[in-house]
Amino acid sequence: MLRRMVLAAPSLLLASRAWSQSGRSLQLIVPYPPGGGNDIGARALAPLLERELGTSVVILNRPGASSQLGLAQVARAAPDGLTIGYGLWPQTTTLYLDPNRQTPFTRESFTPLAIHVLDPGSIMVRTDSPLRSLADLIAVARARPDDFRMTDNGTFGHEHLASVQLQRLAGVQFNQVHFQGAGPAAVALLGGQTEAGIFAVGTASSNVRQGIMRSIAVLSRTESPFLPGVPTAAAQGYDIVAGSTRAFVAPAGLPPAIRQALVAGLERAILSPEHAEKMQQLSIPITFQGPEEFTRYWAEEEETLRPVMRELLRDGAAN
Repeated sequence: MLRRMVLAAPSLLLASRAWSQSGRSLQLIVPYPPGGGNDIGARALAPLLERELGTSVVILNRPGASSQLGLAQVARAAPDGLTIGYGLWPQTTTLYLDPNRQTPFTRESFTPLAIHVLDPGSIMVRTDSPLRSLADLIAVARARPDDFRMTDNGTFGHEHLASVQLQRLAGVQFNQVHFQGAGPAAVALLGGQTEAGIFAVGTASSNVRQGIMRSIAVLSRTESPFLPGVPTAAAQGYDIVAGSTRAFVAPAGLPPAIRQALVAGLERAILSPEHAEKMQQLSIPITFQGPEEFTRYWAEEEETLRPVMRELLRDGAAN
C-alpha cells in the first residue's frame, strides 16, 4: 500500500490542482434513494474521501429505473475526475444485458475504480414464521406450487437471481414478488404480504437485531459474522452464493493520472480505521479491490450472466 501511495502522490497533486482550479466539488452520484444501503455506504465514506483527496465531496441521489438514470448520468459526464458513481452489481450488469430497457450504457461506458463492499445475501422470514430452515421453506413451496410468496428487491438483482437459482435447484416454483428496493420488500414481508425474502446481510442483520426477522440461510461460502449461527445455503444442501457488490466508477476515458489519484484516495479512505469501525456498526462488510480486480470481476460477471439473462427474458422474467 505504501508503494501505491508514493506512486500516486504526483497524480494526487495534479488531480487536486484540477479540482481546485475548476471551482467545483467532486460529485458522487448514488443512483438510489436516500436511506438505502448504497446511500448509507457512500455517506459513511464521503468525509474520509474528502480528507484523502483534499477536495469537497457532494453526494447526489439520482434514483430511478432500478439505478439506470443515475448510472446514465455518470456515463454521460465529462471524464475529468469531477463526477464518479457508486453502483450496485450484478444489477448494473443486468440492466444493460436486458435489451428491453435500451440502456444507454454498457460496461465500456465506465472506468472501474474500486470495489468497496461485498455483502452476501440472506434468506429471511418473520420471527413468528414456522419456517426455520431451507428444508422447511422448500417443503412448503413444494406443497403449494406457484403460491409460496418470495420477495426480492427488484427484477434481476442478486436477490431475484438467487431466488431463481434456489427454485431450480430445489425443483419448486415460487410466486415471486418484485419490489423496488429493500424497504418496500421488507414492509411486504413484515406485513404478511410475502412469506420469505432475500436481503443483503447488511440489511438483514439490522432487522434481526430489532427482533422482527429471522435469517434461515446466508448465501456465502462461510457463515457471516453479522448473523452468527445462521448456516449457509450450501450447508443445507443448496450451493448458492450470491450478494451485492458496491463499487465506484467514473466515466470512460478518465485520464490515467486522475484515475490513479481517485483510486489511491478511495483505498486510503476505505481501509482507514475510522471507516472500518463505522461500517462494522452498520453491519456492512467492507473490502478494497482496485481497478484491475474490479475490471476482471465485472467482465467475468457479464460473461456468466449473459446466458442467464437470455433464459430469464425468454421465460418472461417473472420468476
